[in-house]
Amino acid sequence: WAIEHGGRGLSDADASAVIARLDSLAVPRIPRGTGFVLAAPAIRQFSSEETKRRFLPTIVTGEEMWAQLFSEPGAGSDLASLACRAVRDGDEWVVSGQKVWTTLGHEADIGMLLARTNPDEPKNKGITYFAVDLRAAGVEMRPLIQMTGEHEFNEIFLTDVRIPGSWRISPVDEGWAADRKSTRLNSSHVSESR
Repeated sequence: WAIEHGGRGLSDADASAVIARLDSLAVPRIPRGTGFVLAAPAIRQFSSEETKRRFLPTIVTGEEMWAQLFSEPGAGSDLASLACRAVRDGDEWVVSGQKVWTTLGHEADIGMLLARTNPDEPKNKGITYFAVDLRAAGVEMRPLIQMTGEHEFNEIFLTDVRIPGSWRISPVDEGWAADRKSTRLNSSHVSESR
């Protein structure tokens, strides 16, 4: 990554060589949570410079842990059916909806949120990718206790949660494409480096 984004400024080839060497030595290198493997590639490819400077340094250091807020009670594997809504209000977005099966959400600081921003578009369009502060007013997290008694998953209720415009990760209404492209890019990079 670029130095101003918390990286070392290496070329892709040098970064791959470093990752391969760390892997060969079994050195732990990925911070806990999903920020490094899922949010960072989307932020690097699609976000504004302001958004990159805000989130990438704290992802790479592990200062902020991320969780994924994609699945909903009526839109699990059919992500295009999501109903969580984000409505623009000046320089902010106001989000309301429910997410479920959020792994380690109770330990995370930031959520990767996909929300419907244009209900008039086809199902896989009109979705925007945001970062959301999981401790913001209007965020309610409830544990989903597994039959083993463990607490790994959560359901999250968002009620008029305000998100700054600079926390928008994808272009408006293009969150589906941003999520798909960044996931493919990241998985191909990881497989090439091993």
